[in-house]
Amino acid sequence: MTSWQFWIDVGGTFTDCIGVSPDGRVVPFKTLSSGLVKGQGRVDAGGTRLIDEDRRADPAGFWNGSRMRIVSGDGRVVSESRITEFAPASGSFKLSEPVTAVGEIRYELDCGLPAPVLAVRWLLNLRPDDDCPPVSVRFGTTRGTNALLTRTGAKTALITTRGFADVPLIGNQTRPDLFDLNIRKPRPLFAQVFEVDERIDANGQVLRSLDEQTESNRLPAAGLSSHRFDSVAICLMNAYRNPLHEEQLEAIVRAMGFTEVSRSTEVSPLIRFVPRCDTTTLDAYLNPVLRTYLQQIQGHLRGSRIQVMTSAGGLVDATAFRGRDCILSGPAGGIVGFAKVAQAEGFDRSIGFDMGGTSTDVARFDGQFEYEHETMKAAVRIMTPVLAIETVAAGGGSICGFDGVRLFVGPDSAGAKPGPACYGSGGPLTVTDLNVLLGRIPVQHFPFPLHVAAIEERLEELLASMNHSRAMTAMTREELAEGLLRIANDNMAHAIRKVSVTKGYHPSDYVLVAFGGAGGQHACSVARRLGIRRVLIHSFAGILSAWGMGQADVRRIRQCSVLKTLSGGLLSELQPLFEQLEAEGRAEVAEQGIAAGQIVKPQRRCNLRYSGTDSTLTVAVEHSATDADIREEFEGTPAAIRISQEGTVD
Repeated sequence: MTSWQFWIDVGGTFTDCIGVSPDGRVVPFKTLSSGLVKGQGRVDAGGTRLIDEDRRADPAGFWNGSRMRIVSGDGRVVSESRITEFAPASGSFKLSEPVTAVGEIRYELDCGLPAPVLAVRWLLNLRPDDDCPPVSVRFGTTRGTNALLTRTGAKTALITTRGFADVPLIGNQTRPDLFDLNIRKPRPLFAQVFEVDERIDANGQVLRSLDEQTESNRLPAAGLSSHRFDSVAICLMNAYRNPLHEEQLEAIVRAMGFTEVSRSTEVSPLIRFVPRCDTTTLDAYLNPVLRTYLQQIQGHLRGSRIQVMTSAGGLVDATAFRGRDCILSGPAGGIVGFAKVAQAEGFDRSIGFDMGGTSTDVARFDGQFEYEHETMKAAVRIMTPVLAIETVAAGGGSICGFDGVRLFVGPDSAGAKPGPACYGSGGPLTVTDLNVLLGRIPVQHFPFPLHVAAIEERLEELLASMNHSRAMTAMTREELAEGLLRIANDNMAHAIRKVSVTKGYHPSDYVLVAFGGAGGQHACSVARRLGIRRVLIHSFAGILSAWGMGQADVRRIRQCSVLKTLSGGLLSELQPLFEQLEAEGRAEVAEQGIAAGQIVKPQRRCNLRYSGTDSTLTVAVEHSATDADIREEFEGTPAAIRISQEGTVD
């Protein structure tokens, strides 16, 4: 090791960082994902100096030039100034202009840096005018997920086969709530759809060539030029059988000056037009957002090697990170982390319970990672391998309230700003507030001072609302807090049942690995509900997702559709295809600086299903396996129902 390493998890509320020095020293750091640092101090009579003794551990001069905002109990900025000098020996900030508030105040510091960069520079003791030396950074980010949830991605154009422009809107006609009479369809990711005259049949034969000189095919080009799109998604009917027309279109679009182009046969080259189109559009929608964010990080850390965690639990170079890979970027680090921790302690079967600030992620580990090949996130179908993670909107920042009939916890979150009520920024009542009130969070060890009076005010407001509706019996603040916590714990236990009981596994056979900023506060209550007898809490539990980033491998997954009956020596016939996919995967791993001798033997898997059915089971395929071997493995899987003797390889 010749330079510092940083393993970072950028969560919805907090950013966790572990720095590893060249001599192997491990240093943890936690900050708000907003990049703001909160504190409580005392302003002198002249209003030009602030003292906060809790900041004495900060590097000398680190905050020079930063903005300091004095905030009221409800989160309003009452005064603002710039720091001209920071002296850590006394925790003293000298201000460029007097602030109006004097005496005991709450404040926030803003140095204008993204949270990951703030963490790196703080751990390296760098002043604002110091250049950051080259370091190695591995991190997971929620930037793409947040853009998807809030629909703030790039302005995207979709190009598809003529006659199929409405298919992405119609989808597969799934109704999430069957009896809801007020259906609100999610906003599509694309801004406009363009159709081209071309057609390839189900066997890959060209029925109608793509002629860019025809009038109908010149119109999309004109539309792309005039509407100033940020990115382009290309998804043509049956292209997974023959990518010719998509490749021709990509060349045309790039010649027009577009640099962000997503092609379905490269993004997700599989059968099923609707999820393939959704995945390709998602990739195009998020790529510019991620590219801008990563370039910003790289700009602050020039010369550094930056790797990003993918949804499949592997690391890729920042330049190769794509929208299709980002949805579970942060949680994937936690999955790798809890699996490594459990194995190190001798547990082969474990369930990860990652309770963060915004949500709780749970997953099961039985010696190998479980993948989903098609999933739904934020009303978008994603057909690319991701770790099987169940997420429930119950985190430390989940908002608690009363809707006039019943109490609720989540799904909305207070996030990093304003944060829970106890943060002193005018935030709502959250799960974190309940734990503070009940003494389950030692306030003296929190990263910044907490505002307990604000919690009591929010609970009194909630009790008044309940009494007004006469829907609840009288109770104390503590009883109300306990009741809300029971709701949150039930929600999280239900998520664990989804990854265990509903798949034929009993939770009592597993150890519960609790981590995340709030995991330890709820682990025993959740385990009791599930009959789990053992709970494992690692010394890095509060930042285990960041630790998992450091334990992850560089990993690439290549896939394609075969759609043939498993008979007549099919595996032998597929051998050249396996070798081609392996060669492509090896090349992508080698491009990230991994020596050939360090690349392990590739794992082969087939998704099999009975003829006439749609659901598949994943079967591991040894390099020397025969058709009979994987048929036996498939039919020996508990979930396989023997309704036919004909199997089809997807």
